[in-house]
Amino acid sequence: MSLRKFPLLAAALFTCTSTYAITIGGGGDAKEVDLSQTFDLAADRAASAKTYIVPRGTPKGIKRVAIASFCVGAVYGKGVSGSSSGATLGFSKSAIGGFPGGLPPSEFLLTAEAMRQHLEASLTAAGIEVVPYEQLSAMPAFQKFAQRMVAEPQDIGEDLDLGKGKDGRQLILVFSPGKRPFLKDCRLESPATKMAKAKLAFDKEMADINLMSVAVTMDFAKPLAGGGFFSGAKADLKYGQHLSPGVGNSYIEISGKGGGMLWLKQAIVPAQNPFTEGGKGEVKRKGEYDWLTGRSTTTTSQATTVDADHELWLSNADSHMKALAEMYAATLAASK
Repeated sequence: MSLRKFPLLAAALFTCTSTYAITIGGGGDAKEVDLSQTFDLAADRAASAKTYIVPRGTPKGIKRVAIASFCVGAVYGKGVSGSSSGATLGFSKSAIGGFPGGLPPSEFLLTAEAMRQHLEASLTAAGIEVVPYEQLSAMPAFQKFAQRMVAEPQDIGEDLDLGKGKDGRQLILVFSPGKRPFLKDCRLESPATKMAKAKLAFDKEMADINLMSVAVTMDFAKPLAGGGFFSGAKADLKYGQHLSPGVGNSYIEISGKGGGMLWLKQAIVPAQNPFTEGGKGEVKRKGEYDWLTGRSTTTTSQATTVDADHELWLSNADSHMKALAEMYAATLAASK
């Protein structure tokens, strides 16, 4: 989609003041999103977890947990650009798009709440006790910790690390199911937040309770970019619903004795894609010459039409977020 077709989204993508660099690691990096590698909902969750879930500081012997923060990120805008350059001639191409038809936040809020409840039920079924949130929130130590949390949805912008000559950025609505307070930096926790979590986890009120933080991200497109002196600049968005992999996108972190992290190694892609790309419009090119440097730059833009089946998107979100919860529970049950 061209930048000129979506001026407000373009402005938001490139001027949003909140910047988060997506970092991945611990057990290797997340696999590149492959929209053709779809998730098998009929497969055994424990078997699937061996492919999709990676431990870091492997949680072990977890018997009792309390979910302190549960945040869901819904990506609703994405922009990408690629560039190539020579001594006197430069090429750039950019692509930008919003969630086709507009993100259905109220319906997705219910879907996210269903995942949180399903995670609690899956943990209980795996023999792990889940402390009721009402009991946790009544603890003075947690109330002090909760002062750094927020209840209202957060609208943030994140830079994407796509490699040299490639730039990407996305807009995300971050919220907590059930409107519970959640960590504002839940996607990429600061050292201060980690220290506060560690202190809370070892408070006497938390005896025999492991503190759990959860983050999950639902995306709508994969950014494609490239550039080389002979190949020229490339930029496009490939539309496809998926749960985003990588630490900071989709993970659970358990603090306290026996704690550690489980994160999504590979994108969870539904078998049915709710997005259908239509025809591409006329390619438009704009050339500019910088007299100071003696360099010429050519910018290319193109419009793409995309249809969306919101009912299918919500159904996919419900079934695949629950599958993720079941894989987390299966992994924890196997590490007792």
